[in-house]
Amino acid sequence: MDTTDSPNLLLVVVDCLRQDFLHRDAVDTPFLDGLRERGREATDLYATATTTTPAVASLLTGTYGERNGIKSLRRGSLSDDVESMPEILGDAGYHTEAMATGPLVPETGLDRGFDRYECRDRDESMFSDWREDGLDRLASLPEPFAAFVHLWEIHEDVHVPREFDSAEYGETPYGRALSALDREIEALADGVPEDTVVAVVGDHGESITHRNNPLRLLAKSLRDGLKYYGGVDTRGAEERVNQYCERFGPDLDDHFLENGHGENVFDFTTNVPFVLAGPGVEPATVDAQVRQIDILPTLLDALGVDRETDGEVVEPGIEDRVAYMRACGASLHGERNWARAVRHDDAKYVEYPDRDWEPGVYDLAENPRELERADDPELEAELRERLPERGVDPTDVEMLEINERLEDLGYL
Repeated sequence: MDTTDSPNLLLVVVDCLRQDFLHRDAVDTPFLDGLRERGREATDLYATATTTTPAVASLLTGTYGERNGIKSLRRGSLSDDVESMPEILGDAGYHTEAMATGPLVPETGLDRGFDRYECRDRDESMFSDWREDGLDRLASLPEPFAAFVHLWEIHEDVHVPREFDSAEYGETPYGRALSALDREIEALADGVPEDTVVAVVGDHGESITHRNNPLRLLAKSLRDGLKYYGGVDTRGAEERVNQYCERFGPDLDDHFLENGHGENVFDFTTNVPFVLAGPGVEPATVDAQVRQIDILPTLLDALGVDRETDGEVVEPGIEDRVAYMRACGASLHGERNWARAVRHDDAKYVEYPDRDWEPGVYDLAENPRELERADDPELEAELRERLPERGVDPTDVEMLEINERLEDLGYL
């Protein structure tokens, strides 16, 4: 492929970035607002997993974990049977560079195909001295390049820069940190040539509202002990608590007994933003339901690179696509508590493959905040048929020796 006139790519993956926070007046994100206005935005895109490593694996390969080999934060590495973005773009003549952090260590295999892959410590961020290093690296990349930049600044524990720690920038530390990060993403975008496609995506969402409430901490500890260690199906009690607390919380899609991500497949942990802008990208808003596996083919299409993936291009005029997702985070306290789900036609089916709990179905048209399961056996059966084959059991997949890294990140 002649890459003389090929645009560059800057792919910014923001850990824990919720879609709804890009549309809230309570945060101040002028750069991201402008990117959405001049670019193509997918408003209804769903992550394949609610924890970083498997979500990013799907993003970079256009495949689900059942095929790409990465089952969770520490189970499995990238399969030799799939191609990833850096391999595809490297074959097309691109220089490929990764500036990752968090759990995206080379042991996952996600470094494969990158000309340079760095996984920095959690305290090296755009809010620290690393900022200048990151900007300098972007400015020195040979063209055409594809740069993958993974940002951790709104992941718990959130540290808000002092100048943004006030109500005008957000109601919560999460919102204020996002307002600050908006300026840093702008700095990244300003540091690349004009002929660069800039894409901003979330890997998964986050539950944030009740994070530091002492009653929630106590109730969640009790719930976790019963549910994750005792194998007790606590969903009925959780629903009653969440419905009661809904009356007193802010107007934000969250559940009282949830915290962070990785433990569930509710929309607040799965609905993530995807925005891209740059040469050849016409402004558009795509409201159809799409999947994280659709990001890679969309990026390749924007760069003029032809390669088949399991995903499809996100573009105006498409119809809803069935979205599959998993909860497989380390916070599930064991390997029998994972969940998988399918979202289709304003409904969601959730099952727990290694527990004897009944599956649950949510009518999202009637109950968009998923506060109560629906009693609809016909809908349940219809959605169950749309689940992919389970594939290899996660516990039969190699466990990576990365516990020290995960402990440092607060996962273990």
